[in-house]
Amino acid sequence: MEIFTINMGAYDVRVTRKRVKNINFRIGPHGEALMSIPLHVSHAEAERIAREHASWFERALTRSQARKGEAPVQWGTGEKLNVWGRPVTLRVLPPSETSAPCELRDDELLVRDGPSAVWRSHEVENWLQQELMAYLNDILLDRELAIGCTPTHITIRRMKTRWGSCTPSTGRIRMNTALAECPHACANTVLVHELCHLIAHDHGPRFQALMDLHCPGWRVTQRWLDDHPPRAL
Repeated sequence: MEIFTINMGAYDVRVTRKRVKNINFRIGPHGEALMSIPLHVSHAEAERIAREHASWFERALTRSQARKGEAPVQWGTGEKLNVWGRPVTLRVLPPSETSAPCELRDDELLVRDGPSAVWRSHEVENWLQQELMAYLNDILLDRELAIGCTPTHITIRRMKTRWGSCTPSTGRIRMNTALAECPHACANTVLVHELCHLIAHDHGPRFQALMDLHCPGWRVTQRWLDDHPPRAL
């Protein structure tokens, strides 16, 4: 493994060369710009790629700085959340008034009260996971038949920086729970994205051609996702 820095003027990109298949970009927990590259990528090629993605780094760094000032979710009545891109208001109910741990009713997300805010957050998280899995189950077979590949397993969990990921060698796909907070088109785009990666492992011309064929307009949705990073739990 090797670590080096590329100066981009207003900020640096810390590059890690290691045993990975793809080039990845992310913003670290302390607001640092990070990039990982496969062992065969040279310093010059890494710098060229970093500069080609300067606009992504700049947007991501701006979002990261803005998010530091966000107030944490308290999971109490009146809290504002999104469900499938629609704003809803959280309302906590005593156990005597509801049997369901979590239920969407019109513009309110009803949550059965528990011993702590953490408990309520877990109930909402479980409900969002169920919502996302139900949606994926509705569209998965059509996408598999169209693209011509089937994942071995789909896992839904909260991820800090990625909307989805996959391991082509095992066929496993991971989807971010936060997709249930976004418009449905986002979950569809990420699912197709990861299915296409089971065939084309990088973001080259073959991958982009598959995305254009099976998810027209995916670039618009991808820009929306880039501008709205996943909410941390």
